[in-house]
Amino acid sequence: MHELVFGCLAAPGAQARHALLLADSLRALGGRHAGSPMLALIPQGAHLDPAVTSRMDSLEIQSIEYPQEWTLDAVPLGERAAGAAQAEVAARGRARTLVWLDSDSLILSEPSGLEIGEGAAIGCRPVDLTLIGSPWDEPPDAYWEMIYAGCAVDRNAIYPVRTTIEGRAIRAYFNAGCLVVRPEAGLLVHWRDALIRLAGGEGFVGLRGRQRLFFHQAVLAGTVLAAARQEEITELPPSVNFPLHLHDRVPPERRPASLREVETCRYESIFDLEDWTSRVPVVDAALQSWLEARRNLARGG
Repeated sequence: MHELVFGCLAAPGAQARHALLLADSLRALGGRHAGSPMLALIPQGAHLDPAVTSRMDSLEIQSIEYPQEWTLDAVPLGERAAGAAQAEVAARGRARTLVWLDSDSLILSEPSGLEIGEGAAIGCRPVDLTLIGSPWDEPPDAYWEMIYAGCAVDRNAIYPVRTTIEGRAIRAYFNAGCLVVRPEAGLLVHWRDALIRLAGGEGFVGLRGRQRLFFHQAVLAGTVLAAARQEEITELPPSVNFPLHLHDRVPPERRPASLREVETCRYESIFDLEDWTSRVPVVDAALQSWLEARRNLARGG
């Protein structure tokens, strides 16, 4: 039984390349977790480039297909929940904890911050920005009332968290790009099932803009609040899921002084910039050399 198993989406194209880079970073920089199993979740029927498959084999990545639910076709980023649920099923009996990450994540040092205590059902980070979040000092709007009703959330279970960048108090709303769960508890399966159910309802049809874009993440919040008590929800430390692409928006007092202080990060398109090193915390020569040698994977080169 492994302590951690890691998983991410790996659809053909950029996502699969990002998954390779994530796995490479885990193997090279993950410390005592470097040998943890890695799962790549691929849409059912999709075919990866043979060169990608070969590289996955060399990094000991196990590819697993996940079924594409037709109801989720209309849900932006709904595949996150579908892949996460399948990874959770695959991790049962194999590891005590599943770490589900966005594909454009990197492990930059031993990720001890991803370990959760025995009494925890899930570990997660608050969202970076408020956007569609529900401010704690205001009543929930119709959107969040729909989420709470659809997920059967006890209103007494709702508590505040603070956004990573603004530090604003909002009703518990978690970043779907970094989730640490006990596979046997089935939280990610519940998330997928709730998303399928609510996406088929009238409330979803009329959504537009950010409320539609982040619907999957709002349903995640509802699912977690309905299934776990606050004391079973661990807020992971800022050293994990650090938004590297938003580094310049993090208040100076909360910015890491060096990338070596970051355990895991998301990078989005930061490596597309030729001056990327000037946009992030200080990078020492060894880590910069490692990243430079691999950034073409992130850029599609």
